[in-house]
Amino acid sequence: MQRYIRMLREGKLKITPRREAILAYFIKEGKYATPEQVWKKLRISLGRLGLPTVYRNMEEMHQLGILVKVEGVENRFYYGLCRAEDPQVHHHHIICQGCHKVREVEGCLVGSLSKQIEAKTGFKLTGHTVHLQGLCQSCIIADGG
Repeated sequence: MQRYIRMLREGKLKITPRREAILAYFIKEGKYATPEQVWKKLRISLGRLGLPTVYRNMEEMHQLGILVKVEGVENRFYYGLCRAEDPQVHHHHIICQGCHKVREVEGCLVGSLSKQIEAKTGFKLTGHTVHLQGLCQSCIIADGG
């Protein structure tokens, strides 16, 4: 938790009970969630908590590299806690399609392909985002596979 608090401070954001609660939610759950899911869970304990506040805080945390944002089913955005050693260093994430747990994949998977992609497309790559999907070991076992 202290690591993320430090990142909030470095990003010039105040440490508020709402931000701490959002961080605690993601640390405890360890999986992706929509702002609506977080709001439904936290409004009970925090009382007056608006959905726009949750959206805004989660987006700010995403901008600081604390949360990862991915587009899921039905064009909805999901957020998950980034646990990379250094979130500012380019890396990728893999998401379990069964339980929605997220894991970091340190390093870049596209770097070695970039020249091939540029040669085939004529584009000059300036960036990319990769989100891998699969089943974690627990879900594989639970599925009998």
